[in-house]
Amino acid sequence: MKELALNILVPSLYPLGLLLLWLAPMDFGFGVRGVVIAGLIVGMTGMMIWITSMVHLGKSLAVLPGSKQLVKQGIYRFVRHPIYLGINLTFLGMNLCVGSVWGMAYVLVIILPLNFIRARLEDRALETQFGDDYKEWKKQTWF
Repeated sequence: MKELALNILVPSLYPLGLLLLWLAPMDFGFGVRGVVIAGLIVGMTGMMIWITSMVHLGKSLAVLPGSKQLVKQGIYRFVRHPIYLGINLTFLGMNLCVGSVWGMAYVLVIILPLNFIRARLEDRALETQFGDDYKEWKKQTWF
């Protein structure tokens, strides 16, 4: 039940983050042009990681933890949870770019911790499902 709640709760919070980004006061790049550029780079990198991850997962993409097969190709050779990494970078970059203090707080207090918890639950489920194969792959990858 906890996994279901987190796997439904976390994605439902993304649109709320976008709404907050839209409605909260903005000061593009917190008044620093370089921060706008850095935010764009971080956000676009996050989007590319997010999309690439979903493509590599293919039919293994699911809302709840668990899978028919352990995907280890593409970006998954290096990172176990690239979708969460991409989401985190995308939201971080967007909020840096527009200079939203409230948006940054939302990312740091809501999005990052919940995606971290979600990744740990997924680790446990996949370790149970794939055993030693998953443990070995986990040693060779980051997050």
